[in-house]
Amino acid sequence: ESLDVEYVRDGKTYQTTITPAYDEETGRYYIGILGSGELIECKGADLFKYSVYEMKYWFGYTFKALKMLVGGELSKDDVAGPVGMAQQIGETYEVVKPYGFSSVLFTMMSFATLISVNLGILNLLPIPALDGGRLVFMLIEVVRGKPVPPEKEGIVHLIGMAALFLLMICVMFNDIMRLF
Repeated sequence: ESLDVEYVRDGKTYQTTITPAYDEETGRYYIGILGSGELIECKGADLFKYSVYEMKYWFGYTFKALKMLVGGELSKDDVAGPVGMAQQIGETYEVVKPYGFSSVLFTMMSFATLISVNLGILNLLPIPALDGGRLVFMLIEVVRGKPVPPEKEGIVHLIGMAALFLLMICVMFNDIMRLF
């Protein structure tokens, strides 16, 4: 199907329609953008090597997005919770569906990888109530030579959990407002 594309060049916004062309030789559709790489058939142990490349890519992408969020380059509208992710998955499915089952499968697998990496990284951030917050307390214990009293650690984690719940409510509210 034709695809409407909006792009920015030299500060000006342009719109165009791209119609994919089918290549008989490769059995694929192209939109005029062809990577310089080659298609490689992966089997056996190569699958692990290329899956590490994929994970490395999503780790870098996630860290870059966090850096932009902390640096103020992204706004609250660029953050999504479960409602926003479900909406994105639905929109992505509708766009990819005309290209067949394999395109949908690989796109959704890539989406699942992105979500898994995001959850892993966010869980390891040094925020109380998350695993990263617990790691900070363990590091403090190593440095001090004795553990932080459980009551004090519990209070810090309780405050962190309350802050996380507040953040989750704000993000979900923003996701729902975007639906309307």
